[in-house]
Amino acid sequence: MHFLYNLFKFIFYIIFLINSISCYVPSERAYHNSVIIKDRLLIIGGRKNSTQSPELFYLDLSNSFDNTNLPWNLIREGDLPINTYSSTAIVSLDNSTIFLIGGYIKNKSTLDYDFSHQVYTYDYLNSKWNTPSITGDSIPTRQQMTGVIDNKGTIYIFGGFNITNFTTLAGKVYNEMNTLGTFSMSWKTLTVTSNLPPLSSDYSANILPNGIIVYIGGQANDTLVKMKNIKLFNTKKDEWLYMDAIGDDVDPRWLFASVLTPDGRIIIFGGCTLNLSSVNPKLAVLDTNKSPYEWSIPSSFQVNSPSIYGHTANLYNNHMIITFGYDMDVQMYNFRVYLYDITNNTWVTRFDPSLPSTQKSSKSLQIGLGIGISLVVLICIAIFIFCKKMKMKSQILEIADSN
Repeated sequence: MHFLYNLFKFIFYIIFLINSISCYVPSERAYHNSVIIKDRLLIIGGRKNSTQSPELFYLDLSNSFDNTNLPWNLIREGDLPINTYSSTAIVSLDNSTIFLIGGYIKNKSTLDYDFSHQVYTYDYLNSKWNTPSITGDSIPTRQQMTGVIDNKGTIYIFGGFNITNFTTLAGKVYNEMNTLGTFSMSWKTLTVTSNLPPLSSDYSANILPNGIIVYIGGQANDTLVKMKNIKLFNTKKDEWLYMDAIGDDVDPRWLFASVLTPDGRIIIFGGCTLNLSSVNPKLAVLDTNKSPYEWSIPSSFQVNSPSIYGHTANLYNNHMIITFGYDMDVQMYNFRVYLYDITNNTWVTRFDPSLPSTQKSSKSLQIGLGIGISLVVLICIAIFIFCKKMKMKSQILEIADSN
């Protein structure tokens, strides 16, 4: 009986140790990037005050979870080659590569700013970061911009800010359109000369199925853009258009996030004023199916709605998943994840994927199987060693008794 008790205790310690190693608790942050590849929501970069970390980690969206107990997973071989925040990250059409562009880039060793490379790529299948060779026009240094990718694999990046003085944080804002061909790996600054928008940064960007990029809010000429003043870029004609949206009034803002739903609605959330105070409403919906576009404010969204900025938002099935940011209610960076049900227009605390478990990504299954097999092997080894020791102990006692 004593033998079984010791055996159980030994196995328990082994399992506890393995779980401790496999669990990951990320630090609070804002101004990070988040992208979804298959069933994974990956978090890239960001900062908390002056602290930055290069870890790459993710939530597995093929499994249910509660947002008060998040099962974060660390990709141990996926550390970024740099520290960066206020950059933009875009996933290739085939879900094989993450393009990380611009931002406040620091050398990990010296912690000095280093803008010598503006584009990094992450090979998702091999968990490897690269500095790609890019032809074409010179790649400008930019921060505080958002990129989108069209159905031909071209990334579009509009305007942005370029810091020139790290003491006063002064810099210059731009309004040109840059593109990166993800197949040709060629950079191009488009020569659009007519109908140019004002100098802009910190906006939200979403590309519609018809190739129109919708730019909302942000800063322009040191003021916040009115949310009904919509900038549109036609990627098929390389021309700018403008629209005055109708509907409910929405406070101008920056440092907010948005998602595009399959039925053509752009949901914006969060953000702040120029002096970093709260905005109203925190969540609003722009219907791009109407002409002109129309703003509306869901009546039930205000219940349990946080006040944050510097966060990100991603859409997975009927969930808008909001990660991290700075919480204005408690004046702290946060490590929370918020879940908004876009079908019922309510905040929820539990994430339940609608896809059946048999449709999990092969990579997630491989990792799960690998961990399970490794756990079994380790337990078997532990039992073998323990039994071996007990057998030796028994033999010693027998010898002692015989003498």
